[in-house]
Amino acid sequence: MNEWVTAMQARKWMKKNESFLPIWHAYVGSELKLFDEFKTARTIETISEKTGYPYDLLASWVKVGVAVKHLKKRPNQRYRTSKKRCGSLMGEDQSAGVKALLKEMMELHIPTMLKYPSIMKSQERAEFDHERHGGIVAETSALLEHFAIKKIKKMIRDKKVQSVVDLGCGHGGYLRKLAAEFPDVEMIGVDINQKVVDRARALSEDFPNIHFQVGDINSWKPSDGEKVDVVLLHNIFHYIHPEDRHQLLSHLHQYVQPNGLISVITPIDETEQGEAFSSAFNSFFIAHSNLFALPDKKELTDISKQCRYDLFDLDPIVKEGSWYTFWLSPSSPVREMRHTQTAGSSEQTLSSESMVKVN
Repeated sequence: MNEWVTAMQARKWMKKNESFLPIWHAYVGSELKLFDEFKTARTIETISEKTGYPYDLLASWVKVGVAVKHLKKRPNQRYRTSKKRCGSLMGEDQSAGVKALLKEMMELHIPTMLKYPSIMKSQERAEFDHERHGGIVAETSALLEHFAIKKIKKMIRDKKVQSVVDLGCGHGGYLRKLAAEFPDVEMIGVDINQKVVDRARALSEDFPNIHFQVGDINSWKPSDGEKVDVVLLHNIFHYIHPEDRHQLLSHLHQYVQPNGLISVITPIDETEQGEAFSSAFNSFFIAHSNLFALPDKKELTDISKQCRYDLFDLDPIVKEGSWYTFWLSPSSPVREMRHTQTAGSSEQTLSSESMVKVN
């Protein structure tokens, strides 16, 4: 009887593995450009001869593709990519973000999670390689930031913003999206990696209102001493130790206008929605010696009060992933809130004096 129960339990766990197959199949097809190879109906032999990939491995991948409906079987032993399901994984440029998301998951997140037993036993945490994986992470972050860009554009337009600073700008993709609509707004991107900044400059040559500087966001400030209207602080908190986050926010007081705004995008821990994903994401971060735990709502509220900011419009932009966006505004001496409709969302306000519930 016990053996029967064990066998049935094993069967259930085996069944759960099926959900991993579409992700694995999409990752392999994306990395090897196989969805493009099967853009029109082709035989496995034809693609094997063209690419040099072993026939048996390719045939196995194709069989999985048919099972998960990524590929369609056509007459005469030919197969074709389902453009409805996998069109976003085809071509060079149209869906780089989706490909980057798969790459980050399969090459960063899952390998780290599989190392959890050895990390816990040895107590030697992994180290995130910014040089190797920084570009991919920047790309996936920009993909998620897309869900907040409408909100930020509205604020820039309504507040007649003249200057924007993006801290941890990566390759500058977010600034280019903003600059395309606001060519008269001065924009500065700051990143600590010289190679990343060089790449950002090359990609942004057609935008004369964007400038890039190499600098540590914890100490950088405008060289001309001018104050700026808006600071973008997107997907930054997990790179900063929780005990040091208040130092960054306090430092920003030096160059954010008294009536300026800080746009924050970050995944949040312990939320009502997306708890499984945010918990797994948090586990990935804390498994590294140079990445840190996600903030929760209480920490965000406490740090805003401590650093003299008003926090408002705390809204989810990707509920299933617990990604949130909100604004920070430097508190005035009399702590008065006179924000207009900057975000076009719930206008939920957390005064730094009266602690309003954020749930």
